[in-house]
Amino acid sequence: MLTRNQPDLSGNITVISIEDLVPKNHLIRKIKKSIDFSFIYDIVEDLYSDSTGRPYIDPVVLFKIVFIQYLFNIRSMRRTIEDIEVNAAYRWFLGFDFNSEVPHFSTFSKNYERRFKDSNVFKEVFNSIVAQAFMRNLIEPDNLFVDSTHVKAYANKRRVVEVVASASTTKYIDALHDEINTVRLLEEKPSIDFDEPKKVVKSLTDPDCGMFHKGEKERQLAYSNQVISDENGWVLESQVYPGNLHDGITGQDMILPYLDNNKDVKVVVVDSGYNNPILLREIFNRQVLPIIPYQRPKGPRSTNIDAFTKKQFQFIENENYYLCPNHKILSYRGVSKDGYFTYRSKTKDCRNCPFLNRCTNQKVKVITRHPYENSTEYANQIRLTPLAKQIYPKRKSSIERVFGLSKMNHCLGVTYLRGLKKNEDRSFIIFASHNMAKLARLIAE
Repeated sequence: MLTRNQPDLSGNITVISIEDLVPKNHLIRKIKKSIDFSFIYDIVEDLYSDSTGRPYIDPVVLFKIVFIQYLFNIRSMRRTIEDIEVNAAYRWFLGFDFNSEVPHFSTFSKNYERRFKDSNVFKEVFNSIVAQAFMRNLIEPDNLFVDSTHVKAYANKRRVVEVVASASTTKYIDALHDEINTVRLLEEKPSIDFDEPKKVVKSLTDPDCGMFHKGEKERQLAYSNQVISDENGWVLESQVYPGNLHDGITGQDMILPYLDNNKDVKVVVVDSGYNNPILLREIFNRQVLPIIPYQRPKGPRSTNIDAFTKKQFQFIENENYYLCPNHKILSYRGVSKDGYFTYRSKTKDCRNCPFLNRCTNQKVKVITRHPYENSTEYANQIRLTPLAKQIYPKRKSSIERVFGLSKMNHCLGVTYLRGLKKNEDRSFIIFASHNMAKLARLIAE
C-alpha cells in the first residue's frame, strides 16, 4: 500500500550512544580496535613546548583527521572537515561527541608549516605502522617488489622554461665515471666531462616536479613515486622524485640503502625501467638476486629480419674480445667518448664474409659494451630460471595492486600539493593509510 503520510521524526530527541551509530563492519571501527595511535605522542614530542604557547590540538586527533582524508579518498582538507561535522563514525574515531567543536580546515596546514614540514614525522608514522605489521609476522621480507608510478603535479605544463642543469647522478654513477676516465688516461685519451650541463624543462608553478613522458602516456609535469613492497602487498618504503628522472637512477637512491639496512632480503623483483647495469651490479654485490623482465632491444629496428643481434656475438671475457658468428675476432679498441668499451672487427675479415649483409651495412662491425654489462647478462640468465618464473608474476598481486588500490581509494593518482617535501610527506600518509586499512581488516578477520 502506498504510504503518503510518513511522520517526520527528525525533530525528536533520542538518547543514544554515538558508538551505537557506527556500523559494526565499518573500516573506522576495525582501525580503532586494532591500532593504538599513542605512538604519535613519542614521535612529535620534541616539536611541542610544555610551558609556552597556546593550548594545542591533540596531535593524535590531528593525524587521525589526515588519516580520515586519505583512508576515504577525500580530495581536500576543507571537504574532510565538512564530512567530520556530519559523520558519526568520524566523530567517534576522533573521540568527539555531537557537541564537540571540529577543528578548522586550516588547522593542519598551519601545524604543518610551523612544526612538521622540516621534520621526519610522517616517515616515522609510516615506519611505525610497518613495524606493527612486522610484529604480527604479516610481512614476508625475503622477496621485494619495486616499481614506480607517476603522480600528476599540480602545475600547468605550458608554464615552463628551459634551464641548464647538471645531470642527476649518484655516488655509484660518479664512481663509474672515475673508473672510465682512469682507463682513458691509461689509453692516453682525454677525460670525459660527464658533468656537462644539459637543458631541462622546469615548471614555473612547481619547480620541484619534472616533465614526465613515457611510451604512449601523455607528456605532463609529474612526480615519480618509487615504492618497495613485499609479496603480500605491504608497502615497506616510499620515496618521491621529480618525474623526469629515470627509474635506473632513482632506484639506486632507494633500493640500495634499503638493502643495506635489511639483510634478510634474498630477491628483488624490478620493472624494466630498473634494468640498469650499475643498479644490478650493486644489488649483486649485496648478495641479492635481481629479477628483471624481458626487454625488447632499443633503437631503430632493422628491415632485415635475419640480421644478427648482439647476443649472437660471443664475448670472451678472459681475453677481452668478441667472436662473431663467422668466428672472427672483434678486438678491443678502447673506451668511447660515451664511456663504453668499443670492439671492432678487421676490414679484411668483413670484406669477403658470407654473413656481411646480416651483420652490418658498414665495412666493419662495431660493438659497444657497458663496463658493468656482465651484471645485465647475469640478470638475464636469472630471468630464465624456474625461481624467476615463479616469483615475477607475483608483481600483479603485490606492487601493481598497491598502486591500483592507492589510486582508487587513497588519492594517489593526482596531487594538489606543490613541492617535493610536501608530496613525499603526503606519500607516507597515503601508504600508511594503505597499510593501516590492510592491517585492520586482517586483524578483524
